[in-house]
Amino acid sequence: MRKTLPGLLLLVMLLFSVPTALMQVDLPPVTPVENPDTFQNSYVNWDWQAFGEMWFSEPPPDPLTIELPDAYMGSLPSGPFDLSQVRFLDDTNLDDAQRALLAQNGFVVVPGGIDQFEDPYRNDGTWDIYSGHGYWVTTDSLLHALYVAFNNLLNFLETDELYARVHSVALESYQSAFAQYQAAQGSALEAPAHAAALYYAVALGLLDADAYASTVDPALQADAASLIDAATAAEGRLDVSFLPSYQEDFSQYKPRGNYTSSDLLQRYFRGMMWLGRITFLARDDASLQASLLALRAMEQSGAVADWAAVSDTLTYLIGPTDNLGPAEYLPLAQSIYGDDLPLEALADAGRLADFRAQVQALPGPRINNVVRPIGTVAEELDDSTRGFRLFGQRFTFDGYAMQRLIYPNVGDAGSERALPSGLDVAAALGSDVAYDLLAEQGDTSYLNYDANMSGLREEVNQISGADWLENIYGGWLMALQPLWNRSEQPYPSLMNTDAWRLRDLQAGLGSWAELKHATVLYAAQPMGGLGGGGEYVADTTNYVEPNPLVFSRIAVIAASVVQGLDARGFAVQDFTNGEPSGSSMIREAFFRLSILSAQMADMANKHLWGIPLTDEEQIFLKYHFGESLWYVRYASELVLADPPTMAALVTDVASNPDAGTVLQVGTGYVDYIYVVTDSPQGLQLTRGSVYSYYEFVNDIDSRLTDEAWRASVQAGELPPRPAWISAFFAE
Repeated sequence: MRKTLPGLLLLVMLLFSVPTALMQVDLPPVTPVENPDTFQNSYVNWDWQAFGEMWFSEPPPDPLTIELPDAYMGSLPSGPFDLSQVRFLDDTNLDDAQRALLAQNGFVVVPGGIDQFEDPYRNDGTWDIYSGHGYWVTTDSLLHALYVAFNNLLNFLETDELYARVHSVALESYQSAFAQYQAAQGSALEAPAHAAALYYAVALGLLDADAYASTVDPALQADAASLIDAATAAEGRLDVSFLPSYQEDFSQYKPRGNYTSSDLLQRYFRGMMWLGRITFLARDDASLQASLLALRAMEQSGAVADWAAVSDTLTYLIGPTDNLGPAEYLPLAQSIYGDDLPLEALADAGRLADFRAQVQALPGPRINNVVRPIGTVAEELDDSTRGFRLFGQRFTFDGYAMQRLIYPNVGDAGSERALPSGLDVAAALGSDVAYDLLAEQGDTSYLNYDANMSGLREEVNQISGADWLENIYGGWLMALQPLWNRSEQPYPSLMNTDAWRLRDLQAGLGSWAELKHATVLYAAQPMGGLGGGGEYVADTTNYVEPNPLVFSRIAVIAASVVQGLDARGFAVQDFTNGEPSGSSMIREAFFRLSILSAQMADMANKHLWGIPLTDEEQIFLKYHFGESLWYVRYASELVLADPPTMAALVTDVASNPDAGTVLQVGTGYVDYIYVVTDSPQGLQLTRGSVYSYYEFVNDIDSRLTDEAWRASVQAGELPPRPAWISAFFAE
C-alpha cells in the first residue's frame, strides 16, 4: 500500500481457510493479517483508555488487543441436526427446502423483506424475546452501521466544508487562468493558456451556474458549453476539445449514490468528477504546457491552501491520489522554471523536455481510468494515462486489484476479460472460495489471470495492519479480511464449512458494495477496455457471531474518527439553535459505533474461548442491541434532510467504454439468518440480519441511482442473485 505523507490539515481531516475442492493453480496463501500492536499516524493518537473514559460505564477491552485462542474452546454445535430437537423451529415458517439447509448446515439464510438491519433485533412480534427467542448478532449488522456513519460523514463534509473549498479553487484559479490567457495571447503559449482557462471554466460551470455566468468570459463560455452539456447529460464518450486526441467517458458524471440527495451535492459531484478525471497527458507538448499553466494559475491565485486541505482530507478518508498532481508537479516545475513560473520560461522547449523527463521518472497511475483507444496493450498503458489531474481520484487496493485482473493485463486480443468481479477482490485478499467460484465461471482461464492473482496475493502479504489503517478505506478492507481469509483453528466447525465460508463471502461483498457506494466519486474506477438493565428472561440465550476481528476493526476505525474530531475541536457541542450541531451528531454516531463494536468483539471472543457471557451481556443483547444499532443510524442521519427509508443501494465499480458496459453491485432487502446454537435448555434457533448481494452488467449510459434501484427492489424486479448462495440460501 502506498505510503501517505502528512500535509496541510483541514479542520475536519481525520476524519479520520478452507480451500474448497479443486484449486486449478497453486496460489500463494495469504497470511491472515494481525491487529497492529499500536495504531499511530499523522491523524490519530490511539489511546483507548482515554477514549473509554468518555463512556458512562466500564468500557470494553481495547479492540486492538483482541487475542484468539490457539484452538476453538466454545460449545457452538455443528450439523447435521435433527430439527425435532431444536427449539423455536415452528416459529420461523421455514419451508422444506429451507429446513433441509438448516438441518445440513446448522444455519440458513432466507428472504427477509426487511428495510433496515436493526429491525430483526427489535421485538417486532415475529421473534418474541419474552418467549425465549434469542438473537444472533451478525458482522453484517455492524458493517452496515459503519457504512451509514461513513457515508453520512462524507455527506456532511461535502456539504459543509468541501464544496466551498473546491468552489474557491475553481473560481480563483479560473480568474488567474483567464488573466494568464490574456497575457499569453499572440504568443506560443496562447493555446495552452486557453486550455487551462477553459478547464477551470468548465469546472466552475458544473459547480455553480450563477458564478459561471457572471465571471467567465463569453467567448470561453461558448467554448465550454458543449463540455458542460455533455457532463450534465452524463452519457457518451466524447472528445475534450482543448486536449489533443483525448476522450472522456461522460457517463461517469451521472450523480449517483448519496449525490442525488441535494442540488448542491449533484453539482459537487459533477465538478469533482471533472477535476478528478480530466488528465493533461504528459506525452503531448500542448497538454503538458497546459498542465503547467493550470498549475501556475492555481498557485498564483492563492488557492493552494484550499486545494491541499481537500486533498489531504480525502487522502485520510479514502487513500492517496493515484495520479500526478500539484504535489508532484509544483516542486519539479519550480526547480526547472523558477519559483514564480514566469510565462516566458514556460515557453522554453528545452525546459519542457527536461520537465517531461522528470515527470516520466515519477511513479505512474496504477488504476487506469482514462478512456484509451481500442487495441491499447499493457505496455502502452503508462504513456496513455500518465499526466496531471488537479484532484486525482484515489488509489485503493481493491481498485488496483480489479485493474490487474482485466484486459490488457489479463486476456489477449479477441479473448479479453473486459470487466472484473467482486470475487476478484475477495480472492486477492485471500479467499480461496472466491477463487474457486471464479475458476468455475471460467475467469481464471484467461491469459495471465493466475499470474496476476499470485502477484496480488504476494503484495497483500506485504501489507501490515498499520499499513491498512493509514486511511479509513484501507481499514475497512482489513475489517473484511477475517470474513474472506482466516485460519481454521480458533473458530467453531460451523464456520469452517463451505456453506459458512460462502455466507462470509456474501457478507464481505455486501459491505464492499457499500464501501464502493460511499466512495464512488473519489475512488479510481478501473477500466478495461453495551450498559442498561431490565427484566431478564432466564431461557433467552443470545450469540454474537464468533468472528471478533471483524468487530474489533470496525471499533478501531470508528474510534479513530472520534479521536481525530476531538483533537481538532471539530465536534464541539453547539446548541445555539436548540439542537446539537451536525458535526457533534456525526461524532456521536462514530463514538457509539466504536463502543458497540468493541463490546461485540469482546463477546465474540468469549465465545471462541468458551467463556459464558455474563447476565448483563445477555440482557444487553436481548433488550438493547437493536436500539443501539438503530441509534448509530439515527445520529448519523440527522445531517440529512430526507434519510433513506431502506438500506438497499447500488453502485458501479468498473467500466468498459469500448463495449458500453459497466459492472454494478448492490444490496437489496435485508435477509434473515437462522443459526442453531446451544442453550441451557438445549438446541435452539437464533435470528439475525444479513446482506443480500447482487452483481450484474449494465449499460454504461444507464448507471443506476439508488432511487431507481430501490423502486426495483420494492417491485421485486431484480437481477438474479449469485448462484453460489444456494449453499446457504433458499427462497
